[in-house]
Amino acid sequence: MSKIEMYYATDPLCSFCWAFEPTLRKFRYQYASYISNDTTVMGGMIEKWEKFGGDSSNGIQSAADVAKHWREIGDFSRMVIDGRVWLDEPIDSSFPSSQAFQIVRRDYPEQAQAFLRKLRETVMVWNQDISKREVLAGILEEMGLDHEKILNDADSFEGRSLLNSDLGLARALTATGFPTLVLVNEQNQGVKVVGAQPYEALESALKQILGVEELIQTPVPSLDLVMKTTPFLMNREIEVLYNLEESEVPGFVDMIVGKENVQKGEVLGQNYYRRLTV
Repeated sequence: MSKIEMYYATDPLCSFCWAFEPTLRKFRYQYASYISNDTTVMGGMIEKWEKFGGDSSNGIQSAADVAKHWREIGDFSRMVIDGRVWLDEPIDSSFPSSQAFQIVRRDYPEQAQAFLRKLRETVMVWNQDISKREVLAGILEEMGLDHEKILNDADSFEGRSLLNSDLGLARALTATGFPTLVLVNEQNQGVKVVGAQPYEALESALKQILGVEELIQTPVPSLDLVMKTTPFLMNREIEVLYNLEESEVPGFVDMIVGKENVQKGEVLGQNYYRRLTV
C-alpha cells in the first residue's frame, strides 16, 4: 500500500481549526493506514496583538470583531466557541502556547496532541487566555507534566528556535491560512487542502495524491476508547465520528461508555461529555 506524509498547519488560536476538529479526527482514524508520518505544524497566527494588522477577509479589525467572528464560527459549526475572552482583554499572542507545544512535543511526544486539544478547549469553550503563563501551567499540571520546566524551556531560546523551525516549514508548505492540510506522496508530489473543508474534500485529496479511485477505510475505534485519549468531546464530534443524529448521541454515550463514567453538560446550547475515569 502506498503511503503519504501529512502536514497539518494550525494555530492554538485558530477558530476554524477548532471547528475542523471533528472532521480531521475522523479522517485520521479512518485513513491512518495510508499515513506514514503525521506532522502538526504551528503557523504563528498572532505574534503580538498590538502589531496584528487585522484580517480583512473575515472582517476583523478589533478585538470585538474577533469575539463576534469566533461566536459565529462556533454557532455555525456547533463546536462551541465562547469568544468573550476578546472583550475582556485581547489575547496577547499565540506564540506562548505554540512554544509550549514545541517543548511538550520534544519531551513528551505522546502527549503533544492531547496538549494541543486542551489548549483549544481552554480558550474556545472555557474562555481562558492561553497566552498567560498561569493558564498554561494549569493545563500542564492537570496533565501531570512538569509545568515549570516546560514553560521555562518554552520561554527560552530553545522554545523560540523550535517554533521558528515550524514557521519555516509552514512557509515552505505555503500554508498562509489555517487550517491547511498538505498531503505528500512517495514521489514527493503534494496536494493542499485549505480551510475547514468537509470530509469529502479530504477523501478526494487523498485519492488524488495516491492516484486511486477507492480508499480502504479503517473502522473508527469504539467511543469508549476514543474518550480515553480525548476525554472531553462535544456532541457534534460524536455525531461526525459515528454518523449519528444530534438527538441520538446522549443514548449512544450512555450505552457505549456508561452513564456512571461520563459527566454530561451544556454550554451555549450545545451538549458536551467528559469522561470521569480514563
